[in-house]
Amino acid sequence: MLNKKTKLIFFIFIIFFSFLNLENVFASECEDKCETVYLADENACEKCEDNCKDLEKKAKAYEEIIEVKNKQQDTLDNQLTYINRQQSENQKTLNETAKNIDSLSQKITTLEEDIKQKEKEIAYQKKMLSVLMQSYYDYDQQGILEIVLLNETLKKPFEQTDYIEQSGIKVGEVLDEIKITQQKLLKDQQELKDSHEKSVELKEKLEEEKYGLELTANQKETLLAQTKNEEQKYQDLLARVEQQKLELFNFSSASNLTEISDSVKNYPTPPSKYQASTSWYFSQKDSRWGGKRIGNSSSLMKDYGCAVTSVAMVFRKNGSSTDPGKLSKEKIFYYDLIKWPASWSPRISLSSSVSHGNISWSKIDDSIDDGDPVIVYIKKTNGRGGHYIVITGYDKEKKDYVVHDPYFGANLYLGTSKALIGKIGTDSKVSIDQMIIYK
Repeated sequence: MLNKKTKLIFFIFIIFFSFLNLENVFASECEDKCETVYLADENACEKCEDNCKDLEKKAKAYEEIIEVKNKQQDTLDNQLTYINRQQSENQKTLNETAKNIDSLSQKITTLEEDIKQKEKEIAYQKKMLSVLMQSYYDYDQQGILEIVLLNETLKKPFEQTDYIEQSGIKVGEVLDEIKITQQKLLKDQQELKDSHEKSVELKEKLEEEKYGLELTANQKETLLAQTKNEEQKYQDLLARVEQQKLELFNFSSASNLTEISDSVKNYPTPPSKYQASTSWYFSQKDSRWGGKRIGNSSSLMKDYGCAVTSVAMVFRKNGSSTDPGKLSKEKIFYYDLIKWPASWSPRISLSSSVSHGNISWSKIDDSIDDGDPVIVYIKKTNGRGGHYIVITGYDKEKKDYVVHDPYFGANLYLGTSKALIGKIGTDSKVSIDQMIIYK
């Protein structure tokens, strides 16, 4: 008879072994089922087993998705946990950046001291070279004959000649030393220049991280003040977000997302003379913010961030330093996925209405002629959401507008974006029914 302890160990071993061999268990079950149904048809049996295993994998993947979705539910506790985690990550990154700046500052100080020392060495070497050259010149001017006449023996002239040769050799050595020191100096100077540039970048990054930390702190403070830590108040505040989700297409929900994304390269590209600068283009999928939430919702930028990203592009084009990551944390987007600020720094103003159905192609033409990009909304007519993009110019030969699409890429034709949005998810026709103009 086995004692209780032995039975317990044996039971744990069985459970552990079962988990390790879960896939093999599924495979075995598939084989048993298929062999029972297709006893005489080996090919049909193999096909059955493959389909069975594929279904098991899909079921497992579906369970994982459900688990993730449950963790991402829009609850106040989940949002506060998310904000706390963001604060912790921001603080960690900020500390690392500050540490890198200190390390770089020490390196800059060392390089500056090395450069000063090498400059002194070069100055000394040049002085030595000057003395040698003058000495060499004096003896050359005096001439061997004069040396012979001035000296009593022939030994002296030969000593003088040796001295001249030695001086010439020494001049060459000093010149080589100066050349080597100058090369080291140039290397140090370039390294110092690079370090200064890197230091400027890190300091800018530090300021951005401080700003991000401040935005996150404000977000948490406002959330607690508005909800008073009550779940229902939080849900009431998010009601507008849920309504706006219906206006936007959730890209991650599309079963044909990969296929549609891969097809972008098959569409024609506008000539370079009609393309807009990519210096102010942003992608909602960018790894810096694609996986981040918009405001106090659980909606991710890569799924629902086309409006935020389009606004960020227009603002950056007009001189703002914002980006989609920063903008999604601003107060205006705490409880909105779609929001059109009346004004923004520096001196950016909304100059159109924001209602659906306000499209005026003549106004769009006037705006892009003035260098002002226009945000427009591509609507799926089957009621399955839509997508915001930015019109940047017009191709007169193609007779089509050029756009920066926050999901599919920079400098596409409007026709391309419309076709892609029409095909993604459930196939449908599309229409342009809203424009947003900033000056």
